[in-house]
Amino acid sequence: MKKILIPILGMTTLLFFNSCSDDFLDVNQNVNEAYTNQVSPKDRLSAAESIVFRTQGNTMNRFGNLMMNAWAGNIYYFASPYGDEFRMAADAQFYDNIWDNLYLGVSNLQSVIDAPGAENYPHHVAAAKVMKAYYMQMIVDLYNDAPYSEAFKGQSNKNPKYDKSKDIYKGLMAELNQALVLIDKTPAASNALVFTEDPIYQATAVANNETQNVANWRIFWKKMANTVKLKMLVRLSNCTDAEVTTWRNAELQAMTLLTANPTVNFIDKDVKINPGYVTSTPDQRNPFYGTFGRIDLDAQDIGQDFRITVASDHMIKTLKGETTETSGVVDNRISRLFKANGIGDDANNLVVNMKGQVQGGTKEVGAVESDFATLGDFMIYNSGAGATLPGLLLTASEVKFLQAEAAVVYPATMAFNAQTSFNDGITQSFVTFGSTPAAAATYLAAIAAKPGMGWAATANKIQAIQYQKWIALTNINPTETYISYTKTGYPQLPMPIGSYYPSRPKRLMYPQSEYVSNSANVPNPSVNDMYNINAYSPFWLK
Repeated sequence: MKKILIPILGMTTLLFFNSCSDDFLDVNQNVNEAYTNQVSPKDRLSAAESIVFRTQGNTMNRFGNLMMNAWAGNIYYFASPYGDEFRMAADAQFYDNIWDNLYLGVSNLQSVIDAPGAENYPHHVAAAKVMKAYYMQMIVDLYNDAPYSEAFKGQSNKNPKYDKSKDIYKGLMAELNQALVLIDKTPAASNALVFTEDPIYQATAVANNETQNVANWRIFWKKMANTVKLKMLVRLSNCTDAEVTTWRNAELQAMTLLTANPTVNFIDKDVKINPGYVTSTPDQRNPFYGTFGRIDLDAQDIGQDFRITVASDHMIKTLKGETTETSGVVDNRISRLFKANGIGDDANNLVVNMKGQVQGGTKEVGAVESDFATLGDFMIYNSGAGATLPGLLLTASEVKFLQAEAAVVYPATMAFNAQTSFNDGITQSFVTFGSTPAAAATYLAAIAAKPGMGWAATANKIQAIQYQKWIALTNINPTETYISYTKTGYPQLPMPIGSYYPSRPKRLMYPQSEYVSNSANVPNPSVNDMYNINAYSPFWLK
């Protein structure tokens, strides 16, 4: 992993320079000139939304897919690929750039909120608040306590205190409620949002052939705000802290009427982002393709991050119906997620030829790298067209599984139909991966009697939801699956061979950059503390 050893939280003067991570590149403009105290929210929002997504589409894709046993390493070409991940020693340098770059990204969103005259740009500020909550929740879910109330203050506070994670959640919920109010405000005509300034709304509207106007913009961002709130509330379902349950239950009651009509009030189509991705330079490409794409567009050769990554043995056997849980059920999403004989370029991409590598395993006698499945047609395996495709920020499938879980854990207040939401989640996943509702219907029939996969056959509905969520978010947002796995224990996954610990970490260690720049405030858990439920664990586990 690449390291950032600069004090990130207090120094907004540093926020707009490229970090040494590939995640943190501006796809819109010269970041050294774009942000000054005189720049209005109109000129900040697009870059702020785009920059933070790079971390989700790049590093967090790698992290989540490896943690959730979807990817493995190509040991037939590289000496020790993904060794740190398979050892799972979550020290201060293990994926430290997730923290560093999410904070840098959220700081850009905060710069929209705090910009001079921001009160005159309610729509820009509302979108920034929603996305701040979306990404700050990830920070809390992965690290627990974190800087929040004193963060993003620039030179006035270079050493912000760490807030309790439950207080951050409460604060983010308040910011989402503020955003819902701002969405309905009407700014002066000169301050009105031009839809090209909002690459999340614009890309989503274009993908769905939706007319871009203020009314539809308002509908979209209200759905986003409600969806992020729902995600936070579902995460809290097992929390027993009296203070948390008091405000959580109040928020649940406030959302009850909304849940009776999910299509109107929550995200129901894939949320995309496209600030104008082009193939010209690395920082102007879709970040997922830019890192993991088959063709390195600059060298016109096989990309190194593509080549180092193969499908895991467990994932391939799962999708081929060769595990105890999935026996006999072939999931045809496999042909979009992975490519049979990927380095050898199997034009037919036959499921029977799909082969995965055991995480942390050794070479098989007689095997070569072209025997194994690589990342597939979904954005990655093409001549470069994936570099210009919109990024997937939040899928309709993820939201449907979220609604199914909400109905299970909050039956008294959530009016979603749990089984309908579950089935819709599977159907939406098939469509997102380029398949059809008819194929999804065939799959639903095939899993109907399969415990752990199908709804009716599974006693613990959370188990079925999390299994399907695991498949649906592979190569899209697998860190969300990892966080859900931490909460629920599902799906059941084998550990990599050679892991230092018998389980996956329940959180990540604070990065080295914090111990260098904010040592007076950063908590100091041990590495061993990452693997148990204790004072340092995510608060919603307790």
